[in-house]
Amino acid sequence: MDGVKNNYAGADKVDLSILIPVFNVESYLSGLLDALFPDLTALTEVIFYDDCSPDNSLSVIRKYQQSYPHVNIRVLCGKKNLGITQVRQCLLQASHAEYVWFIDSDDLIEPQAVRQIRNILSEYHPDVVLFDYDVFFDGSGKVKYHEHLSVTPANTLLHQNNGELYRLAIMDGKHYFWNKVFRRTLVTDSCDFTIPAYEDIANTPIILNQCQTYFYYPQTLVHYRIWPDSIVQKMSLKQVYGIRAYLTQAEYADKVVDDKKCCAYLLYKAHLYYFRLCRKLRKMNLPEMEKADILLLAKELYAQKQLSTCATVSLLVRTGMWDKAAKLILKSGLARFSCR
Repeated sequence: MDGVKNNYAGADKVDLSILIPVFNVESYLSGLLDALFPDLTALTEVIFYDDCSPDNSLSVIRKYQQSYPHVNIRVLCGKKNLGITQVRQCLLQASHAEYVWFIDSDDLIEPQAVRQIRNILSEYHPDVVLFDYDVFFDGSGKVKYHEHLSVTPANTLLHQNNGELYRLAIMDGKHYFWNKVFRRTLVTDSCDFTIPAYEDIANTPIILNQCQTYFYYPQTLVHYRIWPDSIVQKMSLKQVYGIRAYLTQAEYADKVVDDKKCCAYLLYKAHLYYFRLCRKLRKMNLPEMEKADILLLAKELYAQKQLSTCATVSLLVRTGMWDKAAKLILKSGLARFSCR
């Protein structure tokens, strides 16, 4: 792994690392960096990892390095394409700051977002800062929805007592890396970077479960971009690993957190994810061999589930999720043909 030297000599003194994986995002980087760089002080560093991008993403970053010589920037350049999960691991290993914030290079952030986050970190020293976000469509810029977290009270230091952050990540689906700033040691101690994709589902709830203190800042700081070639939108083998992520998390909910409702919900999500993937795969215009490989891996991962569909329906009923039990019964019946 090659590296580009820091702009700032005091890189070992930073207390916040902004970690940005980069792959084929030349057209999006300027929008992110124009909002990010003017707000940075010497105590914040930005670490990029160029994952062998085939476009000019690296050239864009180097131009910004020259334009912002006072900003502490590090660029790591991979010698082969690793994929998002291993890139995030490399970025984490390169940081020695007290806090880390993973930002996706195709997203946008609010100007002065870093300043607002740093003020919270400096005053309250939480294990994690959580904040709101919205989701918009690439090209049109139309906002699909605004997401406000169900955390109360806001704007104060809170202590986790009953696994409320874990349930927030699972039951409310707030398992993303990019709307949270974590104490770095919690991430390094809790994360498993072996899954090729959907590592946020597999890891973020576990990290949140380890947090003793947290701070909710009810402001939209990240704008998440939906675009056709992202991992979550483009059908490939990587999409299949969503099944493993849900099943891994279900096992953690059952054996570590001892939360049967979260376990039931995660198994429900794994079932529906598998059914939906099979249905989408039948409609996709892909080579038959590629379809066969994706379906084979999906079946292999799905076979690792700890409960059958019927047993999951029973668990959903026992934990009070009657509507989801009914939906799973309906979807499993419709999926029999698609998943053959």
